[in-house]
Amino acid sequence: MNIRPVLVCTAMLAVACSAAAPSAPPPPPISGAPAPPPISAAPAQLPYRYLTDLASGTQARQYGFNLVDLGPYRSLIDALPAGERALVWLGGYSSVGCAFVTTDARIRQEVSALARDPKVAGYYIDDEADDALPANGGHCPDVVAQIEARDRLVRLLAPATFTYEVVAEPRDYAAFARATDVLGATAYPCLTGHPCDWSKIPRYIADLDAAHVARYWGLLQAFGQGKWSAPTPSELRFMIGQWQRSRWQGEQVFAWDWAGWSLASHPALLAVLSAANTARAPS
Repeated sequence: MNIRPVLVCTAMLAVACSAAAPSAPPPPPISGAPAPPPISAAPAQLPYRYLTDLASGTQARQYGFNLVDLGPYRSLIDALPAGERALVWLGGYSSVGCAFVTTDARIRQEVSALARDPKVAGYYIDDEADDALPANGGHCPDVVAQIEARDRLVRLLAPATFTYEVVAEPRDYAAFARATDVLGATAYPCLTGHPCDWSKIPRYIADLDAAHVARYWGLLQAFGQGKWSAPTPSELRFMIGQWQRSRWQGEQVFAWDWAGWSLASHPALLAVLSAANTARAPS
């Protein structure tokens, strides 16, 4: 589900225009899939907490996120409030043209201008570039090498930051395991018309370990649209609990605003995320 170009445009417009009760019982697992243990009441706080398409540092901080979705725009990045840093989207990869949207020359200009900015945490190289592989229906056999080359360029220009990519298919983890510093794993368990598949996240975690992915984030499903069913607060809490039993170093929540979905209209889901982000027991 490659949605980054649309999301960043929406986020930029938004910035330009704006300035302990017991937990509910977890949902039952699908048939044949064991449920994970109960969720810890006070897990350690993740070092990286990012909400896709939320470009407001003030709102990000309100919900416990510490990375903000921005493009390479220094004025917006430097205006972030204390404690907030940017994960900078660099334009992504085109599976149609089998090339990056942003040229190397432009990347040198943009990243060099931000290289020593303490408000920049890292650079988002691409979202689900593995969709471009021939095995996944694409026609870009060199996409892994291209991601690796873009990663080398960014790290040469900004060695104090990290690079990030999202990979859709577990079978592609090994190929992309060293393409960037951090790999994001898309494991959305809740589909429309079906119970949430509670075997999916543990299975993806096992695949990450088998592929020797050194550093990874888990993508949390906090949306519903089309084939995707929005989780209940209990189900979202359950997802977080599954990821908490992995080696994840960060979370990417999808999504603040996408295809008619607005997380702002679901305060109960935001409350679960806020509680997890601040390492508090959900209320």
